Amino acid sequence: MAVAAYRTVAEDLRRRIDEGEFAPGDPLPSRAALADHYGVGSNVATAAVRLLTTEGLVKGRAGRGVFVRERPSSGTMARSWTQERLQGRLAVTAGGGEASGTGSQGSPSDPERAVLDTGHPGDTGRPGHPGDGSTADDGRTVRGTPRSTTGEAPEEIARRLGVPAAEPVIRSEYLLTRDGRPAMLCVSWEPLGITGGTPVSLPGAGPLAGSSVVARMSYIGLQITRSTETVTARTATREEADALDLTPGAPVAAIERTYFAGERPLETADLVVPGERFRLAYEIPAEPADA
Repeated sequence: MAVAAYRTVAEDLRRRIDEGEFAPGDPLPSRAALADHYGVGSNVATAAVRLLTTEGLVKGRAGRGVFVRERPSSGTMARSWTQERLQGRLAVTAGGGEASGTGSQGSPSDPERAVLDTGHPGDTGRPGHPGDGSTADDGRTVRGTPRSTTGEAPEEIARRLGVPAAEPVIRSEYLLTRDGRPAMLCVSWEPLGITGGTPVSLPGAGPLAGSSVVARMSYIGLQITRSTETVTARTATREEADALDLTPGAPVAAIERTYFAGERPLETADLVVPGERFRLAYEIPAEPADA
């Protein structure tokens, strides 16, 4: 059975990508150039590029063309209470190694240590560059400026925050990048009854702009003692795929996270992590069973 012409073109383009003729980040030739090079019609060239897009090898950028995508990586993102997480950053190592900061040195053994390591005002190591609305750790992790709005808590969010439905909340959305690539999309909610009227009511403004939830709550006298996370594997929505530079339908880890002070929820968030770039690592302390 004859192979469809567009599959033949796609196969050769795939080979050229694999051999490095088109490196990650490089643009593919235009549809017209491909049609001319392979001696096919523009519809065949378009179908070949569409196939490579579906396979995740290339990605179109509106008004710019089609570009070779970065190869999937296997970085490990620690979701335990590492020093990076306490400072609002990502704890990531490449390959299959253990994520930095895990183990006895990375997980605070008591709430007081957690507060001391958050980058509280006065710490020379507090992450962030004044005025630019972002935070970074040695140039690898950057937190975008949160876009915050005030509104009523949806029913599900109210349940997670332990407040009545339609309670006023601050909703914030931002993107974290790692080594220049999107690493996590975050949408968070905080009750106005907790942060309203304080210097840290907006995550992207005030004396702790861009700092972690742990640091911001500590600033107003609230000590976060624990967090919970529920992880679901699913495919990315179109909006998530655009924000995270993924192909539509790519796998993601959707994390529902809530921070607590004792039994009181202080903040809840929906985090979306690209499944092709990171695996999640959790450290769970083991307590001896009673004899």
